Amino acid sequence: MSRQVKLNYLRAFDAAARHLSFSAAAEEMNLTQAAISQQIAKLEQALGSDLFIRRNRALSLSERGLAYHLVVREVLDRLDAVTGQIFPAESRRMVSVRCTPSVASQWLAPRLGAFHRAHPGTDIRIQTLDLYPDRRQSPQADLTIYRAAEDHATDAETRLLWRAEIFPVGAPAYLERSGPIASPAGIARCALIDILGYANNWHRWLRRFAPGCPPPAPVVTLDGLNMAIEAACRGEGLILGRRPLIDAYLADGRLVPVLDGDFSLHSSYFLRLNAASPRRAAARILADWMLGAGRGG
Repeated sequence: MSRQVKLNYLRAFDAAARHLSFSAAAEEMNLTQAAISQQIAKLEQALGSDLFIRRNRALSLSERGLAYHLVVREVLDRLDAVTGQIFPAESRRMVSVRCTPSVASQWLAPRLGAFHRAHPGTDIRIQTLDLYPDRRQSPQADLTIYRAAEDHATDAETRLLWRAEIFPVGAPAYLERSGPIASPAGIARCALIDILGYANNWHRWLRRFAPGCPPPAPVVTLDGLNMAIEAACRGEGLILGRRPLIDAYLADGRLVPVLDGDFSLHSSYFLRLNAASPRRAAARILADWMLGAGRGG
């Protein structure tokens, strides 16, 4: 039997499956809720199977609907990607990335030149979290880089980007003035620069690696890793540096590890793709590229 499945039915189904809401799908596609409901009903009629389980105030995918959505999402992604490749002039894409200022300046921005050489048809807009402290007011980004617990759930839209190593670093000039630091306990007598908002701070580091040592008060607490890096490079004290965000400073010697051996805390950074993005195909290309760059450090 021939089954008439129109592309607009599939896009309506995809939007409703992602949101599990006909009204949210209608808003995304700039249609009425009745139009979305009608298109999905026609798709179900063509397929001869219910794709959703409808309850009074809840919508969920049926077993067949879940399996079908995986295929439909893959097909639509591929269609959008091929459209962009064949018609680049008509489909120049702007992908937005939301992340902290330190991730933006120390990791993402230095790598964008390589991405643009490989994908010249995609523009990137970076939105730093500091600009939008109220999440209810912040614009929805296509991709978001954020910190979370190491056991944070991952799926097709959320992947581990990198696992940061967090350890004491300082400027060579400061370490010359302070004298040799042979053990974690020696850190406590140094000028310590803490960073606001990070749970992996000096108190946690000293509790972990120098438990018998009373933690001193930091000399200063700064609002952001970028400012802390600058202060450490000026020789004002030690910071807990985060690799790969300090790799460039370690490479040129502006900062050096204070201790020999592994005295690192860890923090996980994740990359999330906005499933409702109208630029999903272009965002997926950037996400895959960023995941590859993350594995490289």
